[in-house]
Amino acid sequence: MSDTRVIIAQLGARKHYQEPLLLNKWGILETLYTDFYAGNIPMLSLFKQPSVFNKLPNIVKKAIDRYEPSLNNSKIIHFPWFGYQYAQKLKQAQGEDLSSIFVWANKEFSRKILQRGLGKANVIYGFNGASLELFQYAKQKGMRCILDQTLAERSLVHQLLLEEENIWQGWSNSPFTVSDADLNLVQREQQEQDLADHIICGSQFVKDSLIARGVDVNKITVVSLGRIKESQSLQKFSQRSTPKERGDGLRILFAGEVGLRKGIPYLLEALKQLHGKIPFTCKAAGGISIQPELMTEYSDVCHFMGRVPRSHMAELYAWADVFVLPSICEGSAMVTYEALSWGLPVVTTHNAGSVIRNGIDGYILPIRCANSIANTLINIFHSFIIKFDSNRFEHLHHLYKDNEKRLKSVIENKC
Repeated sequence: MSDTRVIIAQLGARKHYQEPLLLNKWGILETLYTDFYAGNIPMLSLFKQPSVFNKLPNIVKKAIDRYEPSLNNSKIIHFPWFGYQYAQKLKQAQGEDLSSIFVWANKEFSRKILQRGLGKANVIYGFNGASLELFQYAKQKGMRCILDQTLAERSLVHQLLLEEENIWQGWSNSPFTVSDADLNLVQREQQEQDLADHIICGSQFVKDSLIARGVDVNKITVVSLGRIKESQSLQKFSQRSTPKERGDGLRILFAGEVGLRKGIPYLLEALKQLHGKIPFTCKAAGGISIQPELMTEYSDVCHFMGRVPRSHMAELYAWADVFVLPSICEGSAMVTYEALSWGLPVVTTHNAGSVIRNGIDGYILPIRCANSIANTLINIFHSFIIKFDSNRFEHLHHLYKDNEKRLKSVIENKC
């Protein structure tokens, strides 16, 4: 791979910078382009203290989490003013404006990258929605284009979201509707899929959605990455106790946007069913996109924590007995990897794109089924399968190594 040089164009901290980290490790990362990267600034450690962090605006909280020490020796070019503008637009947007902001940001990001130049790169690695102009330029220069499809084919996403809005009318802060900008985004992503020499997706669910749209199956590879941080130790996990040993209830954790796409109504309804049957505590960590009165209505069964910094999620994983993500549509939800790496059983859906083995690492349930969630949590509580099982950690470790090889094979153009 000595002659391979890759530019990664990545808005945000997607998958906790996993692809840049791997390409950097292999010595083939030319440049990581992103909107904002905090870097190794000593002052940031002060801001991450809970007493300070909790008082910061959400936009600042997200920004200071944009850092990965293993990339300190990499060439990273970011556009902080553009990143600030993008964040402000998203903060002020109504639901129907989001896709138009995404399209604007994707085009502007590509323009800025092309303006700065591609250096010695001969491969462009981009993400869905934000790669069209880069791929169009790269094709003219004979460069190879790799697309990371982080979510299911967008027209399917629209279909599922519209169905959820119909089922849970009045729940969303900004109900989803399909606008002209949404259709524009669908078209952009489909053009990217057609231009890409290869497409990487995180799950079979995403792959199936692309095949259904007509994408050539031979240029799609499932690479479900889930990095295990070296600081996590099996000894720490083995000390996890059960509710019976502690003398309290089942500790349930949800992490992600508290909204319809993540399936939060089904978890909340399941918790209502659990009330009085087993003792439990549930925490939901993530930005809130449901109506405030609903949080009040379900406050007796769930503690809504709001956005939690990535650096503080370890405390929640260490606290929990079980992780639940009843998502309606994902690519391959990173939080399920994190939960597995903390030795937690995971209750999720096929649509979440999780890598758990049903009945071994947790349970894969049908979407839109609060009864199944409730019954599964009751069984977990009574069977005490929440005791740490090192096989979950080892499964994820081997899976990551296998998928690292698969990604490398795609970059080397061997598949």
